[in-house]
Amino acid sequence: MCCDDYVRTGHADLWLSDNYLRCGLENILTKVSFGDNAIRYVFLTEHEYAEVINHNYNLRKSRIILLTDGSRFEFLDDLSVYQFPMKSSVEELHEFILSVVNQKGRRAARKNRVLLTPRERRLIDLIKQGKRMADMGDHLDLHIKTIYQTRRALIKKMGCSGAVDLLKKLRSEVFNNWLMESH
Repeated sequence: MCCDDYVRTGHADLWLSDNYLRCGLENILTKVSFGDNAIRYVFLTEHEYAEVINHNYNLRKSRIILLTDGSRFEFLDDLSVYQFPMKSSVEELHEFILSVVNQKGRRAARKNRVLLTPRERRLIDLIKQGKRMADMGDHLDLHIKTIYQTRRALIKKMGCSGAVDLLKKLRSEVFNNWLMESH
């Protein structure tokens, strides 16, 4: 990442390549009173996810805030990652930041951790390769209805709105890093 994409302020690290978003966030952060000086607030988008994870922030002393392009990444069950849509109003973003700053403890763990079956993993690989549904059925030696059912289960499990949203998430850096770490 270019050094222009990383800004360190008094309480926050901004890993943002969008200059407008970064400037707006810096403006919001000047209006927030941070109670605990030991906690760093790390703001990033999906595109910087891998780099931030490789930075190895101390998750006890950091709050990672992922600004998403659209829907949430439901498979991220890590307690240290907060998610918020970046296409929100300034007031909504300000309120969200205040809620994270004022939260003393950690959020409750998700009750159901997302685990992928071997069939779902193979189907993900074929979807990412751009295979047609009929070809996936032939490749996996499964009926096409089983392929559709497995894809529907994946869409639900991943918190996607449909097949296009699923494909977008499967190709994202966030998903690929999660897949390598958790499976």
